[in-house]
Amino acid sequence: MLAAAIALAMYPDWVPVRWPSGDPKSLDLLNGSAINCLWLERPQWSPEFAAAAAAKGIATLGVIHRDGDPIEAARALAKDKFTGGIIEGEFDDYSLSIVTGTLARAGMTYIESGPRSRLRFDTGAPILSTSQGMWPGIHIAAGGSASAGPTANPWIDTNTGFVRFVRASTDSTAWIAVTPPSGTAFPVQRYVQAIGDAAINGGRWVVALDDDLWKRILAREQNALKDWARIGAALRFFEDHKEWRAAAPAGAIAIVEDYDQARFSGGLFDMLAAKHMPVFPAPYAKVNAGALRDARLTVNPEPESTPAALAETIQSATQSGKTLISGPPPTKKAAPAEDEFVFDPTDTRVDTTWQRVSAAVGRQNLGARLFNVSSMLSNLVSLRGQRQRVLHLVNYSDYPATGITARVLGTWRRARLYRPGEDPVDLEIQKSDDGTEFSIDQRIVTIGSVVLE
Repeated sequence: MLAAAIALAMYPDWVPVRWPSGDPKSLDLLNGSAINCLWLERPQWSPEFAAAAAAKGIATLGVIHRDGDPIEAARALAKDKFTGGIIEGEFDDYSLSIVTGTLARAGMTYIESGPRSRLRFDTGAPILSTSQGMWPGIHIAAGGSASAGPTANPWIDTNTGFVRFVRASTDSTAWIAVTPPSGTAFPVQRYVQAIGDAAINGGRWVVALDDDLWKRILAREQNALKDWARIGAALRFFEDHKEWRAAAPAGAIAIVEDYDQARFSGGLFDMLAAKHMPVFPAPYAKVNAGALRDARLTVNPEPESTPAALAETIQSATQSGKTLISGPPPTKKAAPAEDEFVFDPTDTRVDTTWQRVSAAVGRQNLGARLFNVSSMLSNLVSLRGQRQRVLHLVNYSDYPATGITARVLGTWRRARLYRPGEDPVDLEIQKSDDGTEFSIDQRIVTIGSVVLE
């Protein structure tokens, strides 16, 4: 049980990756890396590998699936002295209780990583993981061209809204364990984008690479090792700034939603994020006058499903010059399946609400306004009791972004740009009508964060 307690204390600092090899020599690829937690499928399990990883301070988690004999698999993990298990996929309650009980009795840790619909926020678990999510990147329509969303920018597939809701609802670390589409081979920036997509919102992506890249990395091919170094630099970048993960939203647009709304990707929250509106979730369970104090605009997408007491709280909190936007009446349609997690693009209700929000915001600065960022997503957060702001940027295109202009509310004396593997750069700042303005003329290949003081 002592080993489980030690592992439990380390949870917040685990940097996970799906590891493709059971050869202890493959662990040399992790020398100097921030990665310290490996997900391994059954063919890679062995006591020799677990011992070698433990000697390097690396946690080993065996992935247990419903297929086969999950109870026998749990016993095998205990026999091989793994740190714990990942219970991945959809399990019925009975099978889940047997597997978790087997691991617990062996003094091992375990993490459930199933559909979004089965996430529970009331367990106090230090990690909430789901293997269901969007593969981040610019959405490519049939025919190979980038598709545009209602925001008129290229539509970006992202887990932004979901991760921010998890972080707002619980103190748990959010893991997005989505894997690249099967049968594909991606350039390295797609993996760096996936890292950034989760990290700028306070979560972690469980690193998973395509088979071809893994094969070349394990063979120590020079170009593949350069790609591996870029992935490692992106992970190290966020681990060197752990305080960013716990930062608070710094925007002034709140979306009131419950979990049934928030578990969908591609909905209202992601639309607002694509337009770089500094939006934050206000979960039903945590809404009170204080939660909406900093919101100058509050959005209630589904007022008909809002409990009466909560509706009164929202109404009271949005008085005194603040704006409340409500979604239109619902349309008649079939209820979504429990395992669905992608917003239905034929539902015009979200688009109508988006248009109402866009009209209400207009040219107001409700935290930050950005220009020349059509291929990017951003997140504005607050550190150290409002004494610092961090503007996170992720570039989802295949070419570096430059010439970005940002206007952030407040008076700031310094703006410093951080990028993975690069020295920090001080940016020139100037006063603007609605705060502080600065330009980023340096290249942002994939990830960049500006710290304002």
